[in-house]
Amino acid sequence: MKKLIVIVASLLVAVSAHAQLGVVAGITSTKSNLKEAWADVKNITQYHVGLTYKLDLGLLAIQPSILYNMKGTKLDVASADVAAAELDYKTGYIEVPVQLQLGLNLGVARIYGFAEPFIGYAITNSATLGGTDLKANWENVKNRLEYGVGLGAGVELIKHVQVSVKYFWNMGDMYGTNISFAGITQTIGEQKASGIAASVALLF
Repeated sequence: MKKLIVIVASLLVAVSAHAQLGVVAGITSTKSNLKEAWADVKNITQYHVGLTYKLDLGLLAIQPSILYNMKGTKLDVASADVAAAELDYKTGYIEVPVQLQLGLNLGVARIYGFAEPFIGYAITNSATLGGTDLKANWENVKNRLEYGVGLGAGVELIKHVQVSVKYFWNMGDMYGTNISFAGITQTIGEQKASGIAASVALLF
């Protein structure tokens, strides 16, 4: 029994020696495809922020995070009653992504690629039309549960600063085919909130 306790304690010490807790933040562009997401980079208003935990296993690393991730879409809308204006629709998720990293250590820098499955749940929702708050409710959110996967690459400097970029595919349907506010129904096709995200993480 004593040997088992010693082995478990040794494993915990070894794991903790290669683990780092950190904070992460960045920007998110959510569009229905990669071309639209890239074209919208200059107009990004969405963001993500949270905590991350990296477990270094050599060439491999596992890095789960807990994020507040704001996603949404911007649409130009008009009707007989409302002049043309921009509809800015945003939904905030508590999201848990888990990065599976494969990297190459170059001394002061580590270059890595990663796959990142994620799951999330919508907790906030808002919409403005031409800058006016529309008091959005949840009727236009087809599914508050989201899930998907991201692929990306990053660089880690002096084992404490990570800069990464990814494209993520959301497998769920965020809004369905229509958004309705103030008597306006806008057809948008499936909006799965896929897109591009860039992040900076500080590891301690």
